[in-house]
Amino acid sequence: MVVITIILLLLIAIPYFFTDKIEALIKEEGNKMLNAEFDFSELDISLIRNFPQASLTIEDFYLKGIGEFSNDTLVAAKEVTATVNIMSLFGSEGFDICDILLDGVSVKAIVLPDGTVNWDVMKPSDTQATTEDSTSTGDVPFRIKLQKLEIDDFNLIYDDRLADMYVDVVDMNATCSGDFGNSRTLLKLNTDVESVTFRMGGVPFLNKAELAADMNIDADLENSKFTFSENSFRLNAIKAALDGWIALTDAGMDMDVKLRSNEIGFKEVLSLVPAIYSKDFAGLKTDGKATLNAWAKGSLQGENTFPQFEVEFDVKNAMFKYPSLPAGVDNINVSAKITNPGGSADNTIVIVNPLSFVMAGNPFAIQATVKNPVSDMLFDVAAKGKLDLGKIKDIYPLENMQLNGIIDADMSVNGRMSYIEKEQYEKVKASGNMRLNNMLLQMDDMPNVNINKSLFTFTPRYLQLSETTVKIGDNDITLDSKFENYIGFLLKGTTLKGNLNVKSNRFNLNDFMTADSAVVAQQQSNEGNVAADTVAMGIITVPDNIDFTMQAAFNEVLFDNMKFDDMKGLLIVKNNKVDMKNLSFGTMGGNVVLNGAYTTPKESMPHMNATFKLNNIGFAQAYNDLNIVRKLAPIFSGLTGDFSGNISIDTELDNSMSPVLSTLSGSGALSTNDLSLNNVEVIQTVADILKKPSLKDTRVKNLNIEFIIKDGRVTTKPFDVKLGDYKMNLSGSTGLDQSIDYKGTITIPASAGIVSQIGTVDMLIAGTFTKPKVSIDMESLAKKAASQAASKVLDKILGSKSDSTSVASDSTTTTPVNKIKEEVTKKALEKAFDLFKKKK
Repeated sequence: MVVITIILLLLIAIPYFFTDKIEALIKEEGNKMLNAEFDFSELDISLIRNFPQASLTIEDFYLKGIGEFSNDTLVAAKEVTATVNIMSLFGSEGFDICDILLDGVSVKAIVLPDGTVNWDVMKPSDTQATTEDSTSTGDVPFRIKLQKLEIDDFNLIYDDRLADMYVDVVDMNATCSGDFGNSRTLLKLNTDVESVTFRMGGVPFLNKAELAADMNIDADLENSKFTFSENSFRLNAIKAALDGWIALTDAGMDMDVKLRSNEIGFKEVLSLVPAIYSKDFAGLKTDGKATLNAWAKGSLQGENTFPQFEVEFDVKNAMFKYPSLPAGVDNINVSAKITNPGGSADNTIVIVNPLSFVMAGNPFAIQATVKNPVSDMLFDVAAKGKLDLGKIKDIYPLENMQLNGIIDADMSVNGRMSYIEKEQYEKVKASGNMRLNNMLLQMDDMPNVNINKSLFTFTPRYLQLSETTVKIGDNDITLDSKFENYIGFLLKGTTLKGNLNVKSNRFNLNDFMTADSAVVAQQQSNEGNVAADTVAMGIITVPDNIDFTMQAAFNEVLFDNMKFDDMKGLLIVKNNKVDMKNLSFGTMGGNVVLNGAYTTPKESMPHMNATFKLNNIGFAQAYNDLNIVRKLAPIFSGLTGDFSGNISIDTELDNSMSPVLSTLSGSGALSTNDLSLNNVEVIQTVADILKKPSLKDTRVKNLNIEFIIKDGRVTTKPFDVKLGDYKMNLSGSTGLDQSIDYKGTITIPASAGIVSQIGTVDMLIAGTFTKPKVSIDMESLAKKAASQAASKVLDKILGSKSDSTSVASDSTTTTPVNKIKEEVTKKALEKAFDLFKKKK
């Protein structure tokens, strides 16, 4: 009994004393082996929990990439548990790992366009000598005798940007049992997956499909060959099984497999359509049968060698109808076949002939053939029939949606992609048209879409869009356009070229931007945070695969809180850029002509470089409508009148399409012929200093200002402002913090009496526009006053009898006259300073 107690105490105590050391060792050695960031929150070792096996549990494990994958987590797990045979810990043949549990595991695997993968995280192996040294020290190998692998809540994203393949597996639970310690074993696999999405080449083959499997696999582990015996799997409502085998080789994979399925009900086929499978699927009435046959035989080696395979799918005279709705879809026939004789993927042939149905009494049919999809795609596609969109509500349970309209199509196109790429349009056969009449789309939380009529005419060279007026909410747009390379654009995403004539009576850009009414945009400046008064609307992105020349004529355009009238001009849209040429519009009480470019480069902020010619723009309206004016020229808020001129700017734009002021640079010149300054605080202060209240209500004529915008400040060149009989000459700058830094002079008019003989007075303006600090150089003013006073005294003393010429000829000569002048000047200075001190 004592021995048993001691053993139990040891089983409890050993993990307690050694867990911390083992945890530190695992982290240290793991990070030595990996070119990645590896960590976990806790390690738990127990010799009792799964006795006679020891268990090792790692919690909150993660493996993060570095370098270009530094923002991606390759693997994360809530819990990873492995059990080891305790007795193998005391032997020399290795540690036997029996069971593994993975709980809450997420894997994100990425292949970049250049073939770089994010799972290549192992550091290069040591040299042979190091290996030999390691072996000689008596390292003990792990020996897997896995009996059970259990996976709970497993999530996988495989994003292969090189092969344009994307797989998303959500919430997979699986159990796999067998004896991996033997060279041959029977693997029993049971799994269910809540959602599987698979896209390739932009085509969604599976979209959130359910998957379940119950399989017995004869595993020849020594030769890496796996033979399917009793098994079944389910994809949504479709049930099937696999026969044959798969063998892993150094070059890839050999196979001879066949999909085994009985005749499938058409209802099960419809389960692969996400919209139908998610809507009252259990009560759906169907008729008709479908057959599905698929097999593959040969080798799969990378991207260049494919096995021979064939997939054939047929539906005969099927129908479906929701019990609660008055109509259904009848005479559904599908014959689709995908084949490849083996070798290159370019040998794949896809034939659909036909895909046809009758909806609300109107037949519609599509036929298609595709060959050589990799090297030079050959395509032959035709569609003919009529679709009454207003009948869809009688066939499918629409929620929060109203749809009307007639689509009448009769068109065909065939040729090769090389004909399109080389602009050999004469080799492409394309003809027909598609007409759309009286279309209306109403949905919650979005404006109504109404297309009265639209006609698409197809030729090999172009697609003509005519007779088209679209209303989106209160917005309308009329298009008369021609598009070239539309086939290449649709099939391979190549550049779509077009000439567009676009007209509109009213177009509100705010309706087409990403908006969040609960979030107010916060903009950063060099001086601090400045709260924006607009809602963050989002960026208007210019695609890189369109080349449009647009002649625009809009009666009214709304953007943010601004309104533009009679907008006309030329827009050239190409390579993520919109060039605006002589784009004229009325706004802020006047007129603007814009020439410039708006660009949205990939992986960087939008950019604006433009020149604005301004005519009769209202000061107050510019202040109210433009955030940039409120920040850089707040004086506009107190001005009554309008201005003209030109402004050139170069700036980045933020997420609310507003200038990033720290990047803004520019220049310009503004002029005004009639400006009221009665509400400008700076002028009020100057009037008080000069003791001239009449200057507070002054109108300025012919004011011209040139300026430069740089480093968050607007710097003006010297300019004149006439305040009644007074004249100010100013130059300086204003900043984002609304600070003023100006200097200048005031010329005293003759109407000021004897004071006018002072001439000019130096002045400084600091503070802010709302709290200006105006100061006059008192010392300079006193000296000028004293000098004037001295001259007057001399005139009285000497009068016309004095030899003024001799007095002025040499002011440095000590003469009786100069002595008198010095004495008078001295007295006058003292008197002037006394007077100004009293005034101050």
